[in-house]
Amino acid sequence: MKISFDERELCGALLCGQIEVNNKPTLMRKTLSGKKTMLVIVDMVKGFCEKGALSSARCRAVAPEIKRIAEILPDADRVFVRDCHTEQSAEFAYFPAHCVGEESQIIGELLSLGGTEVKKNSTNAFVQLLGARSNLLDYDNILITGVCTDICVMQLALSLRAYISEFNGKGNVVVFTDAVDTYDSPVHNADLYNMTAIKLMEQSGVLVFRRLV
Repeated sequence: MKISFDERELCGALLCGQIEVNNKPTLMRKTLSGKKTMLVIVDMVKGFCEKGALSSARCRAVAPEIKRIAEILPDADRVFVRDCHTEQSAEFAYFPAHCVGEESQIIGELLSLGGTEVKKNSTNAFVQLLGARSNLLDYDNILITGVCTDICVMQLALSLRAYISEFNGKGNVVVFTDAVDTYDSPVHNADLYNMTAIKLMEQSGVLVFRRLV
């Protein structure tokens, strides 16, 4: 007998989003204050937030929370990760063309914050981030914000967590659920994919909090 189900209906019935939010505590900013904290802002670019084949209002909506975190941690090392493709990008074999030219620019609301920019040509920015910050093991906390939770955010978080553990580092990798999101489509239920990605990160040693206060 063939069994089928509607993942959106299932997600709603399980109250996935509500449970996820209610179970995540907040984190006091004093825990993270100082220059040994890095704030990574992933893919808050026009191609995901404002226009283009992969743009999403859900992705754009986390910008104010990311800006708030950046402003209350003024001493943090701020790094912007930018999807930055050419027309020949190998990624376009399985994703629609995106973040070429103007679409790769950081959205204006966050660009004014300033910081180091790291370009990437794939979904995982770990290699590029390590190239820009070879002293990753020196940070007490690496905070990851941005989009998309289940793709670029998760891949970077898991790579960082594995790298730090490989060398017995003591640094934390932290994700705030209010400062990350993913896109919604008929074949990609954002609530379900958000919850799944967050659980996978948490079970791999990434620290997950709802927000920074």
